[in-house]
Amino acid sequence: MKKILLIAFILLCTMNLRAQSSQKNDARLFENLHVPSPDWQDQVIYFLMIDRFNDGDKSNNDQGANEFDPADERKFSGGDIEGVIQKLDYIKELGATAVWITPPVANQWWDPLISYGGYHGYWAENFKKVDAHFGTLDSYKQLSEKLHQKGMYLIQDIVLNHTGNFFEYKGEYFSDQPARNFSLNQNSVPVISPSQYPFNLNDARNPAHRKANIYNWTPLISNYEDPYQRLYFQMAGLDDINTENQIVRDVLRDSYGYWIKEVGVDGFRIDTIIYVELDFWHDFMNSMSKQAPGINHVAAATGRENFIAFGETFIKSSPMQNDGDLQVAKYQGTMEKPALNSMLNYPLFYSMNRVFAQGMPTAYLGYRLNLAVNDTLYKHPFQNANFVDNHDWTRFIQGSKLSALKQALTFLFTIPGIPVIYQGTEQVFHESRSAMFSSGWKSGGKDHFDTKSDMFLFIKKLAKLRTSNKIFTRGKVSILQDSEVGPGVLAYEREYQGKQALVLFNTSDKPILMNNLKTGFPPGTRLKMLTGLGLKDDLIVGSKGRITSELPHRSAGVYLVSTEKAAIADVEFNGFISAENLKDMQTADFKLNGKITAADLAYQLIIDGNLQNSIPLPPDASGKWEAEISISRFRFGLSKHTIALYSPTQKLASEPLKFSTNVEIQGIRTVLKDAVNDDFGPEKNYLKPTHIGYTRQMDIEQVEVLAFGANLQIELTVGEISNPWLPPTGFDHALFHVFIDLPEQRGATQLPGLNAKAPADFEWNYAALVAGWHNKLYAMEGADAQRFGSVITPTQSVKVDMQNKKIILQFPPEALGNPATLVGAKIYITSWDSKGSEGGYRRMSKAGGPFEFGGTDDPQAPLILDDTAVIVIPDK
Repeated sequence: MKKILLIAFILLCTMNLRAQSSQKNDARLFENLHVPSPDWQDQVIYFLMIDRFNDGDKSNNDQGANEFDPADERKFSGGDIEGVIQKLDYIKELGATAVWITPPVANQWWDPLISYGGYHGYWAENFKKVDAHFGTLDSYKQLSEKLHQKGMYLIQDIVLNHTGNFFEYKGEYFSDQPARNFSLNQNSVPVISPSQYPFNLNDARNPAHRKANIYNWTPLISNYEDPYQRLYFQMAGLDDINTENQIVRDVLRDSYGYWIKEVGVDGFRIDTIIYVELDFWHDFMNSMSKQAPGINHVAAATGRENFIAFGETFIKSSPMQNDGDLQVAKYQGTMEKPALNSMLNYPLFYSMNRVFAQGMPTAYLGYRLNLAVNDTLYKHPFQNANFVDNHDWTRFIQGSKLSALKQALTFLFTIPGIPVIYQGTEQVFHESRSAMFSSGWKSGGKDHFDTKSDMFLFIKKLAKLRTSNKIFTRGKVSILQDSEVGPGVLAYEREYQGKQALVLFNTSDKPILMNNLKTGFPPGTRLKMLTGLGLKDDLIVGSKGRITSELPHRSAGVYLVSTEKAAIADVEFNGFISAENLKDMQTADFKLNGKITAADLAYQLIIDGNLQNSIPLPPDASGKWEAEISISRFRFGLSKHTIALYSPTQKLASEPLKFSTNVEIQGIRTVLKDAVNDDFGPEKNYLKPTHIGYTRQMDIEQVEVLAFGANLQIELTVGEISNPWLPPTGFDHALFHVFIDLPEQRGATQLPGLNAKAPADFEWNYAALVAGWHNKLYAMEGADAQRFGSVITPTQSVKVDMQNKKIILQFPPEALGNPATLVGAKIYITSWDSKGSEGGYRRMSKAGGPFEFGGTDDPQAPLILDDTAVIVIPDK
């Protein structure tokens, strides 16, 4: 017995010595895992998807479960942590100071219920284990070590709301009988239930599992506007964790505290926070539990006093409203119960898209920027994370021009908040989740790490501008000018420690008059250009501290206010508009008049700052002038406008006068009836996706067209309208293409991306693409079989009448090039569905599936479920 005890003691000592030796070796290998928190407001974040970024170790690509196929967007492509390590110099050269990675934890690899894989990392089966496709704990530590050695930081994406999809309810749900109609996902790969306790207790038919109450035994969310369903039902089929359970809370804190202690993670991005009760976030970050302390306490114990944790909400704000901002800000908690110290600024993201991509009024962005820096709303506004692209949304460039993307990025790097660059934006990727490495999905067979590309260098310059000038990371913001009308001027000042900078944009596709910008700077002050788009010269402040200038289309300028002064002439403006003839509200054609006292100068009437549509004003012998304005040049409904007198020679303008128009919905009416229940493809052999959410959303029943001058309204009546996923446009499960053929203009016959040609005698000049998360307008120039042509702004507006199953599109006159009339124009409409917020078309196969169409495996089959006959606008 003594001999046995002696042997056991020796073995125990040996094990302890080995453990101590291993810890010492580990300490020598990883000496920089724990570093102090940076000042986050001064950082630039690079966001990457591990699986789609770079393949550094091909031995872990295929785990033998049919889950790996770089040719299939639904499966693993081969990216891993080692691949990230190999490209850290690339990321640093871009100007990023922190790397945010998608969840590296062990995932459900394949969900047969929806025929999709967990390559993205958001379907966990074990929150404390590195997924075999991505590497090992040591490789993850190596990433942290290398980042810290380079003076950079590591942000890990985490999920607390759900695991992967390991169970479902088939048939009717009974809240008082959670075992009834319950079913496990028996063919899930690689496991049929999570391997981590207590999340393995996931069978509602097992009394012990039900008693443990680790999950909410509930069906799918059917209404995302229902607060109860959001908190307790299953989001997109993913198993909803009962985060009110104390055991669950303890395990989740322990699981994610582990990555801070073991790997040296410096921050978290937190997924799907709106599906978890508010009280949870205070507990998760600040719990005083000794066994599983809150994240802030774990981080502080490693020397991180400002561990950043920014949450994802998907919440938008209505234009000129703070409704969404208030919802987002509440996840930062209160003074008594603080929660997250940062947020992904989704309301700002939506506003940036509206203004830069869709050509909406720049005042939308001016308003949102004022809210973004409001420290009575956001507790830490300067360390909220701002972004243009991410993995959940179609790329910004998909619905905009390159110049618009550059404007959005310039804005991103010159406002408060941490700029986030999503992988591929620096290489102008169009696909949301395509791989950066040659063997990955949709990479085109080549690597995309070009440090000399135009966009890489553009972002690099912006990052250097920001990180070398704290005026852009810490300075206060003042909006100097924006437009309530539409695209045009947006100008703001940054000020920090006595230094001032001016940032200005013209978001219009046309040259715009920046009229009497009130800078507040002394006359003659030289504004030195730091960087610009379409602008290259310094600016000189004019009389009374104002600047009037013609801004080229899609231009931008960033200027530093200098102490240099230039001599300026005090020139008198020699004209005026008689304001008494300009009503506050115009509902019909109207006349304006005024006087010009300098007969040798040419003057123009400028409406809404648009220089291309200026009205020449030849005065009579006495200098008087008169102009008649047609109400049809303004868009349907209520809108705001400005009008001013401008001298191109003097580069001076009158103060803009404001007025509004209310254009009645009127004009030539055309109605087309379409067959009901004919949404089965050109040959009537297609099958709709089998998911329960698909009914008749793509079945076009009627089209009503109204044309008034250059105004166009198209009203679609469809078989059903749904919006369970809260899409921004108000409807989902449908994508409509509206093709417009203008008379006497050359057009295109190929329908891009649809594997189809236009009907006979139809050549489209403009194409609108409208879906739940997308609202785009294209001109045919540059279009081919796969790509639409050039992006047009402003885009059409979208309104939804759920009760009457109508989708109403309004095209303002400038959207279609301000034609004199739309008589003779033709319209052709098709339907299909998009891949939600990611964009792109849903797949089709012979058998179909929950989220793919059925009927054929032919890759060239037309992607048209329903279409209309050609509609011709008559002359009366």
